[in-house]
Amino acid sequence: MVTSIKKKGALENKINNFIDNVLNIAQTQGKLDYIDIEISNHNGTLQMNYKLRDRKKAY
Repeated sequence: MVTSIKKKGALENKINNFIDNVLNIAQTQGKLDYIDIEISNHNGTLQMNYKLRDRKKAY
């Protein structure tokens, strides 16, 4: 049970740090309106990706 709590806390910390970093990057680039974040976990190995989009109306 204790290891489960530690694992959860470690995952929360890493995920929250990643999201904070992505939001900071998006804010500096002025792209807070179009963010795609994908996070997966496989046996403690996090795969975290993000995409920032720059969409402008054509007309």
